[in-house]
Amino acid sequence: MANVVVTPKSVAELVKIAARKGRDIVFASGGDSTDRGASSKATVDLSQIAAMNEISSKKGAVVIGSGMNLGRLSREAEGENGLIRQAASLVANPLVRNRVTFLEALDPSSSYFDITTPLVLLDAKVRLQNPTGKRTLSIRDFLDQAAKGLKKGELPVAIEFEKLPATARVAFFRVARGSDKGSVSAAVRTRLVRSVAMDPEIVVSSLTVIPLRSKTAEKEISKQPLSEETIKKAAAAAAEELGSYAEKPNPYERTLVEIAVGRTLRDIADGAPTA
Repeated sequence: MANVVVTPKSVAELVKIAARKGRDIVFASGGDSTDRGASSKATVDLSQIAAMNEISSKKGAVVIGSGMNLGRLSREAEGENGLIRQAASLVANPLVRNRVTFLEALDPSSSYFDITTPLVLLDAKVRLQNPTGKRTLSIRDFLDQAAKGLKKGELPVAIEFEKLPATARVAFFRVARGSDKGSVSAAVRTRLVRSVAMDPEIVVSSLTVIPLRSKTAEKEISKQPLSEETIKKAAAAAAEELGSYAEKPNPYERTLVEIAVGRTLRDIADGAPTA
């Protein structure tokens, strides 16, 4: 049976389709809409909804439509000093990057859900719409509600955040769990003054914990040079903090957290100015 492709022209039309069909749809972007998923599901092509395919910047705020695919995000995202661009390029390989929409990646069941780690670091807000209304949630509240289940037909239609200052250095890294499902990711922002980390923020996700700030890791590098010693201490602190939320110790997960946090901090240190 051929896959049915539906092309809504507005957000209002889209959420009505989502309310009616529920999980029996997959989202696609433009020319890739005929090459998605199981034939038993209808493909919803988001390319004709202009508001969901734009990036706008006004008065220091950036708004990104959730209809954009990760390929476009990796090339066109702005105002985040390259953080979302880097994340989009890492969470999806080049073979699928132009197929996977931002909207799909925001689904907690998606294998691309690590895109939310930099969004927490950016303190983003999520604009949602359902057949009866609209609302805006902080990214943290969105993550909590998405895990429990959004309202019928409700979809995130855009992400907004304050533009980062030019002095903010950022990095993202994701490490997958071998052949099993699951991944760990970390996102970091800080200012560097002669390689010393000022006002650092570190957000980490684990196999069992949605993205959250690791303040113990931040304390390890705050006002300290980003040396290999301080990086290792911060990575270990992040792993210890996230491990405290788990029901039982998971040495493998701890290792993945240390790798992800360590890699992001080293990437920032490697790009530190010499003066």
